[in-house]
Amino acid sequence: MPRPIIPPDLQAVHDQWHFAPAFEATGLIFCSGIIGTSPDGNPPASGLSGAQSTTADPDAPVAALQAVRDPEAQFATAFEALAAILAEAGATLADVVELTTYHVDMARHMQTFTEVRDRYLSAPYPAWTAIGVAELLVPGGLVELRAIAARPNTGS
Repeated sequence: MPRPIIPPDLQAVHDQWHFAPAFEATGLIFCSGIIGTSPDGNPPASGLSGAQSTTADPDAPVAALQAVRDPEAQFATAFEALAAILAEAGATLADVVELTTYHVDMARHMQTFTEVRDRYLSAPYPAWTAIGVAELLVPGGLVELRAIAARPNTGS
């Protein structure tokens, strides 16, 4: 039976902005897009603390989120957040079978992004599509990760 995946740190995101951070169906985990955010633009203590801090104000729009200013730290924060969401579903980044990334100024940041990505994903690498976009919802966001993971122990 399909079920939403909502880490406790993102419950307010779900309640206020009406979307699940991930959804599990037929042995797959479909993750919503995630950007490396923080309460103040600095690298956060956890990958989910940016979204969590924004929801402290129940009237805050999604666009009130702040991207981590340093590109490398922003990319790492996005992967940490994705890992936390997958953990809530009982999965890890090793279970990712498809990654779609949306990039602002892709040519400028791609080398740094791939270096960070390779710290979080290893062989066998997932399918990957990189798409250049004009902007993301979060001001200063340079990349948004969207992933599909296979639930562990479901077979191939």
